[in-house]
Amino acid sequence: MSEPSAHSVPPALAAPTLRGLDVETHLRTPAIKQQYVTTMFEMIAPKYDRFTRAFSFGMDVAWKNELLAHIRPTLRTDAHVLDLACGTGDLAAALARLVPDGRVHGIDAAPTMITCAKERGQGIGNLRFDVGDMMRLDLPDESQDVVTIGYGLRNVPDHRVALREIHRVLKPGGTLANLDFALPEPGAWRWLYLTYLKTMGDVYGWLWHGEPEVYGYISRSIAHFVTLKQLAADMTATGFTVSYESPKLNGGVCLHVAQKT
Repeated sequence: MSEPSAHSVPPALAAPTLRGLDVETHLRTPAIKQQYVTTMFEMIAPKYDRFTRAFSFGMDVAWKNELLAHIRPTLRTDAHVLDLACGTGDLAAALARLVPDGRVHGIDAAPTMITCAKERGQGIGNLRFDVGDMMRLDLPDESQDVVTIGYGLRNVPDHRVALREIHRVLKPGGTLANLDFALPEPGAWRWLYLTYLKTMGDVYGWLWHGEPEVYGYISRSIAHFVTLKQLAADMTATGFTVSYESPKLNGGVCLHVAQKT
């Protein structure tokens, strides 16, 4: 058996790539969707914050601040908060400052995102991050006061399963605050919106990663997702009462706040 080259890269250290993974096949097939999504986020983690700010023209910050503003009035300082699809931890870190006597637990499926989040959270004693799956949360029933999600439900194999799991871990009366892309209602705006996101996503993907699918995934995943009205209906069917619904970009982005009933 030949010895490995001194310049060879061990498989575990090889850079993640989407080459060979067909995005439409993965989006249509729940059993393999997470493979594509996790690989993608492993690739973009180091540049995620910069991309999100640039791609949204800074609106992402305002949207997350709006989410915080709607849960702050009822958020106890000793609350237990779960931040799903936590990414690099920006929302979780902000939440930790609002619950100095409580705790915030950030969970993401991509290990590199969690590495970035832990770096951001250094020195914040009531904040922890772990790799996890929002469709199978390793948490007790009725253990959380608040669950927040930033751009996460659209990326799981079945957002309805994730909603049921969130409902399980929330205490009675607990709050779910969800910010995500959504599928605009049928019409010219839907076509323009998805075409723009696909075109610009592909451009960013080529320029930043050499793979257009990295950010072109956004428009494709939205096309496979639901409208904001459908998402609210799915929350209601799961056992939530939607108390606030705010469409952005003509329904292309949505913010929902709901309570477990």
